[in-house]
Amino acid sequence: MPARILIVDSDHEVRALIADMLRAAGHLDVECVYTGTAALGVLAQRSNFDLILGDLTMPALEGAHLYWEIQSRWPHLVSRLICITDGSSAGVIDHPALRAASVPIVVKPFVPGVLQDLVARRLAQPPTV
Repeated sequence: MPARILIVDSDHEVRALIADMLRAAGHLDVECVYTGTAALGVLAQRSNFDLILGDLTMPALEGAHLYWEIQSRWPHLVSRLICITDGSSAGVIDHPALRAASVPIVVKPFVPGVLQDLVARRLAQPPTV
């Protein structure tokens, strides 16, 4: 079933790769933004996304802070979040709040099939509040 997906990543090539992959899988309602701040603006206007893929290391508002804002403002979306990172900061990757909330973290470079499987599994799970 097609899903509404928000991609938040400061790297244009990564955003385009993920968006193309998701669209090829039938998810045609894919929106891409560059920063966590832009993601909050989009979510303020439209919080009905089925999935959010967010980079942990972005300018202005990092992924962990984006998670906290989502948890505070749109708790129904917390179970719909997947974090992506370049793996350069072990402290960010092993963030206790993300780990406690069972937020999946994908390390770049990733194999597209691995991300596709994770997206499918996350979408198959019922949303939690």
